[in-house]
Order: sequence, then structure tokens, then C-alpha cells
Amino acid sequence: MNLTNHDMAELSKIAEKAAIEAGHYIQKQFDQQYEKRHKEGGDSLASQVVTEVDIQAQKIILDQLEESIIKYDLGLLTEEQEDNQSRFEKDYFWCVDPLDGTLAFTEGRSGYAVSIALISEAGDPIIACVYIPDSKELFSAILKKGLSLNGSPFKKSRSSDILHFYYDISLEKTPYFNTIKNELHNFAINNGLKNLKLHSGQGAVCNAIGVLKSGYGCYFKFPKENRGGGSIWDYAATRLIFNEAGLLVSTINGKKLPLNKENTFMNKFGIIYTFNSTIKKFILQLYKQLTK
Repeated sequence: MNLTNHDMAELSKIAEKAAIEAGHYIQKQFDQQYEKRHKEGGDSLASQVVTEVDIQAQKIILDQLEESIIKYDLGLLTEEQEDNQSRFEKDYFWCVDPLDGTLAFTEGRSGYAVSIALISEAGDPIIACVYIPDSKELFSAILKKGLSLNGSPFKKSRSSDILHFYYDISLEKTPYFNTIKNELHNFAINNGLKNLKLHSGQGAVCNAIGVLKSGYGCYFKFPKENRGGGSIWDYAATRLIFNEAGLLVSTINGKKLPLNKENTFMNKFGIIYTFNSTIKKFILQLYKQLTK
């Protein structure tokens, strides 16, 4: 099935409406009491925690997407629902993370978001929508149509004199965390920047958006054997958002993030989100150095 420009615009509006509606619900629950439990996931607490807010936000989104799924014969992959494999049978599928950064949400911190993407069977996103409830920011992208923020063309921040490093808290438990910090600090100084600033405690979506807004930043995760490393829905929307903003996103080996593979976990690939090729090249070299 070939989607026309009109189809893609319509589907983008549907995703935006779904993300905003779910985001409004999420924000209303921010300081409320709700059930928190654990699910089978990766090897970090952030990947295992789930709340009734996640489930209800997902229901809100799926109610909004249902008509489009029927009309356009779309598949579906969503975090809080069993993978029905429809993504391998349809030309396109919705990929939904109803509440990325659940741990930050439950701990009363910023760093949570709603993420929706429409992905081709080949694993390439063609529509992306991210809504950040506490800041009311809506990032929306259509393939080859650019990136918008709250309905206006997104403008990249002027270059920062600080290197912003976004990372998952689990990185602090690795034996190479201090080496990474020191090497990034040295990179910053050697490239005329004033300092390195660390950002942690957010979900994967907000980490990527943080880099996007930083002026000069990076977010990366090295490959690992243990299950985890984020999942397809964690990166589906932000891959297209970065592409449309002219920024760089790839696996640790510099290839496209694979967004329609049998196993939804990304631990075998690693991920890199960067502001330019200079910092990307440095991170790739650092990975090789640390894994000799």
C-alpha cells in the first residue's frame, strides 16, 4: 500500500491528537496515588516498572488509532500489550510507547513522554510524534517534510559551549562509567568547549529530545549481552525526529536503527544520538577502545 501525502498528513494528525490526549491524562495523574507493579523486561528497574497510568494511557491512544488501523490496514506494536506480530504482515504499523520514562514519572521527576510512530515493514519510520506532558511540547515529523514543535518549524539551538551528555542511570553501574565521563570531558575541552554537563534519570525519549534541544550533546548506549538496551518503541519516533532535524542517530556500528526485527530489545545493537559527526566519531572510537 502506498500512502499519499494526504494520507500521511491525516495519520500524523491522528497520532498528534492521541499523544496529546494521553499526555493530558498522564499529567493529571502526576501527583496522584496509583498502583505500581513490575513486569518482565530488561535488566534495569526503569525497564521493569509499570503503572495503571501506562495501561490507561495506552488505552486512550489505541482508541484514537483504532479507526486508522482499520482504514489503512495497519499493524500494531505497543509496549504494554503482547506483540501480535501484525507488524510483519502489514505494510505499516503503529509503534506506541504510552509512557516512556515511567520510573521518572513515579519518582515525581521530569523525563517522561508519550511516543508514537508509524513504521514501514522494512523498519523505517515515516511519521513520528512525541509529546512531553509536563512541558506541553509536541514534536511532530513526517518523512521528508521536516520537524515541527507545537505546530511551528523546529529550529535547532545555537551551538552550546557545553557538551551535554544524556545517559541512563544504569550506566553508572558499569566499570567504564568514569572513563566515559573523563574522556567526554577531555573531548569537550579539546574541542573548545567549556565543560561537560551530565543529564540522567530520564526515559530514552526525553534523553534523545534533550540532545535535540541541547545545542551540542550526545546520548548513547553500548551493546550488551543482557536483555534490555531499550526497545523498538523507545527509539521509533526519535529516529525520524533526528533525521528530519538533520541530526545523527544510528546503532553503535553506524547503521540505521533496526525498528522491525523479531526481538524488540536493542541490546545487541547499541544506540547513538549525536549533534554532529565529530562527537559521533569520537564515541565510536571510545567504544572500540573500551571493548578491546
